[in-house]
Amino acid sequence: MKRVSMRLTRDDAIDAGLAVLALALSFSVLIGLNQRSGIDTSLAWVLAGLHSLPVAMRRRVPRASFAVSMTAGFIYLVVGLPMVGLGLAALLMLYSLAAATPRRESIVGLVVVQLGLVGALAIADSGTQADTMVGNALVLLAMWVIGDSTRRRSQHVLAEQASAAQRAVTDERLRIARELHDIVAHTMSVVSVQAGMARLVVDDDPEHAKRSLVTIEGATRDAMEEMRRLLHVLRADSNDAGALDPTPGLADLPTLVEQANAGGTEVEVEVRGEPRPLPSGLEAAMYRVVQESLTNVRKHARGAGARVSIDYGSDRLAVSVENGVRGVSTSSETGHGLEGMRERVELYRGEFVAGVNSNGVYRVVATFPYQEVSA
Repeated sequence: MKRVSMRLTRDDAIDAGLAVLALALSFSVLIGLNQRSGIDTSLAWVLAGLHSLPVAMRRRVPRASFAVSMTAGFIYLVVGLPMVGLGLAALLMLYSLAAATPRRESIVGLVVVQLGLVGALAIADSGTQADTMVGNALVLLAMWVIGDSTRRRSQHVLAEQASAAQRAVTDERLRIARELHDIVAHTMSVVSVQAGMARLVVDDDPEHAKRSLVTIEGATRDAMEEMRRLLHVLRADSNDAGALDPTPGLADLPTLVEQANAGGTEVEVEVRGEPRPLPSGLEAAMYRVVQESLTNVRKHARGAGARVSIDYGSDRLAVSVENGVRGVSTSSETGHGLEGMRERVELYRGEFVAGVNSNGVYRVVATFPYQEVSA
């Protein structure tokens, strides 16, 4: 059973005002009737109240308030009281039923109201003209159509919101998949190179083998830490802003360079321009571009050096990695690494280029316009 929240809202205040207005209209008719005819209207006051006051609850409990209001209205008409004061409440209740319940259910409500109105007036022998009856029926039908249209628009909005939420979930899964790919690919590359090196020199140069094992230990420890931080995001409360920033940034580049150097890839880093604060997500994207590029250098151009450049230009920010060996491509065999880098860069409206430049050197470049960087 759906619980009804007792917290008052702006809509509750509006509905309460409409209920008071509907009640005032009914009471004004009854006051005039009492003054003109002297008829005892004690029952009419009660029925008018039962018909009008449920308007205040039309959004919270549309079915129950509709049933109470319409039942009181039918009895009101059956005993021969004038229909004039009932219009506002009846229209609001029918609209609310159509807006809040499935179409089949609201159609039943419309038919009940139409037949109930005709039957109540016939029993009361009110002498209502046929054209008046048709007019009332058309007004009720129009109000139902408006309510049903509101329901369909609301369903469309909810469907769009659900679709947007699903897209957000999919995007987040892809982001996490990219993070996992970057972490695993980089770490396994380091482990593979260092383990192979240790195997080759373990007899002749135990110290070198030991250094390789230390590098493996450090790389796997760092990978486990990144995995732990990534899993923490999945478990964290969405209100924990600090937990939502698990990825490394430019401040972590020195560690990445040290790992690459230890793995046999000599990396030179160059920073041009005046560094400036950047969004953490952008820093993470830049870090992953460098990490994936160095991983590819280690895989496909083993022993080659690499140059990492970060350029804080006047109107754009650029990060580039080149392998320093002419004619050697360091692109990923599967293309997933390059595609992941491209997606990260395009997320910030940047441009991504990877390929052999005019000097015959394989180069990866990611460029971000500052107006997007600061957005």
